[in-house]
Amino acid sequence: MKCLVAIPSKSRSKNIERYVLPFVNKLGLDYKIFIEPQDYESYKAYSNIIILPENNKGLGYSTMHIKKYAEENGYDLIFKNDDDVKSIGQIENDIDKILSAFQLKKIGAVVFPYSFEFYSKTEKLFTRINKRVQTSYIIRTDIFEPREDVSTFEDFYEYLILRKKGYDTLFCSRHLIECAPVGGGQGGLQLFDRSEMALKEIQIFKSIDPTIAVISKPDKPWKYEPKFTDKKYKSKSL
Repeated sequence: MKCLVAIPSKSRSKNIERYVLPFVNKLGLDYKIFIEPQDYESYKAYSNIIILPENNKGLGYSTMHIKKYAEENGYDLIFKNDDDVKSIGQIENDIDKILSAFQLKKIGAVVFPYSFEFYSKTEKLFTRINKRVQTSYIIRTDIFEPREDVSTFEDFYEYLILRKKGYDTLFCSRHLIECAPVGGGQGGLQLFDRSEMALKEIQIFKSIDPTIAVISKPDKPWKYEPKFTDKKYKSKSL
């Protein structure tokens, strides 16, 4: 299946040389870096750049254009990857096996643990179904449904929609995401008051599925998170 590695980026041009290029060059897949018009000067030294139509519209807006580009260019899968991800284990060694998992029609996405979730690491490639989508993930283009008014919890939202449509995720626990702490670092497409947006986005979630609850995260910039309570969100071992 044809897969696009899509990297939304804002005010982090140094991360392209530091993280993005070493990562995508190992993968050997097509990639594009999606940037805002105001950042062109700092990114223009790099190839494979797509310039968004507008500035300061957030991550949801950027991922909407990622989907549009993938559809227009015949990509079956989107590997959404943040520009501060240093590595995902040694995923390059298993990328063909991972992409071939999408031959199973019910698999909607492949997801990965963070490196701090070291207890999740296994030698087996896939160990669970229906673990949540987070940060870097591979998803079918046709079920990817970003929206402009969901930026703080774009990965939570993709999981919600994927499960609502009856698709499963595969948890690739052999390869762990190594990145800056979520919500930390300079720049990025989350340059806004995430706590102000969080409750608004959770209300969108609840309008789709009333079983979604709210939990407090006082140590996080966004302060609140959606909580998936229904049994359809419970992961199961393979």
